[in-house]
Amino acid sequence: QEEAARNTVPLRKYPRGARLLLLLHCCAETMSAFFLFVNLFYLAFASDAPAKASALMQARLRGTKTTVASPEEPQEEAGELHSRELITGQRYSDDDESCDAEGITPGVCALASLARPPPAPAAVEKHADCDKQESADRLERALIAEIDAGLAGNHTGFDGSRIASLELELQPIFQTLPHEAGNGLGFASARYLLHQHFLRQHAWYVRGLNPAGDGRQPPSEKEGLRSRVAGHLLEVLENKVGKQGLSLKMLAVFVATLEHLLHGDQRERLKQAWAVHALKPDESTDKNTLTSVLEVFMAHYVYVSQKAESGYALGLEDALQEVKAISRIYGGWPQMDSFIREEVLKRNQITGSKLTFDDAADAADAVLLLFQEVSGSMCRDMEKTFMGLTGGETGRVRLTELRSADGGDLFRESVSYLRELGALDESNLDDPYVFMTNYMYGPSNCDGTTSFYDLCCPNDCEVNKGRMEKALAAAPADPVAVVVKVAEELLAGSLSADGHEGLTQLVQANGGQVLIHGRGFANWLHQTFPRECPKPREADFKGMAGDVVPDANTDFQATASMGLLDQW
Repeated sequence: QEEAARNTVPLRKYPRGARLLLLLHCCAETMSAFFLFVNLFYLAFASDAPAKASALMQARLRGTKTTVASPEEPQEEAGELHSRELITGQRYSDDDESCDAEGITPGVCALASLARPPPAPAAVEKHADCDKQESADRLERALIAEIDAGLAGNHTGFDGSRIASLELELQPIFQTLPHEAGNGLGFASARYLLHQHFLRQHAWYVRGLNPAGDGRQPPSEKEGLRSRVAGHLLEVLENKVGKQGLSLKMLAVFVATLEHLLHGDQRERLKQAWAVHALKPDESTDKNTLTSVLEVFMAHYVYVSQKAESGYALGLEDALQEVKAISRIYGGWPQMDSFIREEVLKRNQITGSKLTFDDAADAADAVLLLFQEVSGSMCRDMEKTFMGLTGGETGRVRLTELRSADGGDLFRESVSYLRELGALDESNLDDPYVFMTNYMYGPSNCDGTTSFYDLCCPNDCEVNKGRMEKALAAAPADPVAVVVKVAEELLAGSLSADGHEGLTQLVQANGGQVLIHGRGFANWLHQTFPRECPKPREADFKGMAGDVVPDANTDFQATASMGLLDQW
């Protein structure tokens, strides 16, 4: 992972001289060293057209759409450069122009280029190092453009009203987190806030935002770049503000920008499912083909075998194989497939027999929303299974009994995985127990997976904590009374004497404050709501904020390195 990280450092982080040397090294395979040296020397020192020369040099080195002929350069040579597969084997200038024509923003365009199937193996090997660097640099430029447009208020994907509504949503949790000297949030607190937002709103564990580290490692280098988009976007913002911290508006712009990028990439994935059926963007189709398009789109969303090669479905044969596979192994597929057919029939009745890509996009939005419901209902079924076991009411069941539940076909994760997850209680080594919520919120129970997030079980604990945040923001004078009131509403009964005393001691130890995101309060939540709140792990509070905000200070959870989670 460290080697992969070193290989994807953006060019702007190198000194200027080192950057030039790196690019010269990369381009040595593509054009002769002599030709490159002569042109760079001439362009760098020609005094009559410095601006055009600089633009041309940058275009040649980085493959941007600024590739134009200078007055001194024959048009034929410029055309040859334009058509040449610059550095990476991909024609970025044509790609960017195509995105502009379709109204696709730079970030979505850059992410889509990373997900496309790679060139021939020989080309990949020949230009591998340069391809990685160009991809990383291009993505960084695109993300900066996206965030700058959002901050300036002229982003084409969202408007000021969306930012205002997000500020209202984020305000309560923003108030309860530690602030920097400039009254903004530092990186750890900002990442935690953003993680909580997407977790509470969508049950998404967004890669690069999880304070505990990501639960899955990306299968390829380009998927690694795509999966880091949220973390990279946050770094872009943090670099802009420095020690002042991220303001509420900046965090709202981040959420809106990431939502735009994820929805845009979703549409690009649908385009690929459309294209593998030999359909052009402006063509129409019948209901049977549209049904197949949506089945391919959703199967690839759930089924991850192809993602080692591409973020999108590849060919039609592979895509149809995915549909067959997922129909056999995923219990929620019959309901999904039935809903797909209902949506296609609905679109057919509205627009007629000629169904377009826009019909596919509208249907895909509806199907994805249903998928969240299907995934959540399967988690509820799992919870019911837990509750039927001895100790289920307390959120803690015997491992041996869990192994035999539902005929022994489920709950087969290894002891090592459960231990790393914090789900295993080994206080009695001869008779270990499993914490229900720690297990349920683990990565092995996530259904849908994209380059950017995993769709996991809804986290009731965080939703309940959100209610407490709002109550504390509205009446901060007596935090113990506020938390007790919300807790008793959730319990539909009185808080125990031990619970009340434990909360009072926590508040007193923290100078009269409820550190609602800290480790101590997480322990209190687990003891008060054992069926909703997980037992916190010490490893999740290793960052600079200590026990105040979760920050494991790691890219990946230990479970991510376990290729085989099951113990059959």
